[in-house]
Amino acid sequence: MSLDNLKTLDVTLSMKGTTDAINKAIGQLSDGKSAADKEALAVINSKLLEVDEAFDRPLDAPEVFVTLKDIAGNAGNKDLEGYCQEQVNMLKANELHFKGYTWLYFGDCVNATKYLREAVELAPTHPVAGIDLEKAQKRLDKADAEIDKADVQIDKNPAKADAWLKKANAMVIKGQLQESLTVYDKAIALDSLDAMAKKGAALEGLGKFDEAIKLFNKVLEVKPTSQIAKKGMNLAEYFAENPDFKL
Repeated sequence: MSLDNLKTLDVTLSMKGTTDAINKAIGQLSDGKSAADKEALAVINSKLLEVDEAFDRPLDAPEVFVTLKDIAGNAGNKDLEGYCQEQVNMLKANELHFKGYTWLYFGDCVNATKYLREAVELAPTHPVAGIDLEKAQKRLDKADAEIDKADVQIDKNPAKADAWLKKANAMVIKGQLQESLTVYDKAIALDSLDAMAKKGAALEGLGKFDEAIKLFNKVLEVKPTSQIAKKGMNLAEYFAENPDFKL
């Protein structure tokens, strides 16, 4: 694709088409220092900004930003280099946020805050990492008090499923997933469907997906609208399809 064609390219027609066109233009660059290279980089920069404006998100092609960052730096194009670095950081932050959000679903706010804080530090403008970090931190700050409160309720009435459920949830929040399982069992024995769903989430956090799926299926048989069970099944499917992905 010639530079003139890239200049007139309508980025709104296709994100993939735009990616292909920019990759072709990058492939024609040398070291980024020649006048022709600098002109091409300016056009590429303008197209990337057009994508941002048209789709409210950057070009869906991480390799473009990784490659362009080094070329732009070599060419002395600080604006483009900085823009590409921001996108690289945002992509990494997205992965960190996914990990943190997943731990937040499991209930473990120790791991959740770890990954979410890393995401915020890497990309302070991330749209949701900061919100989820605040949510996880608030839960973590209250966990000890929730356990104490639940213990008082259990002492008064050990046949109350809700107290066992609250204690188990607070234990998971503190990262005590394995220890929480027997506490969830107390609530499940008292017919708590919510405890069964939450135990499934904790089991997923421990990597015991087969056990978790069995519980989610039982929950969905009784309560097809259970969001915890639905999300748990979706996560189990995701991890089955992406065995190399590690939390």
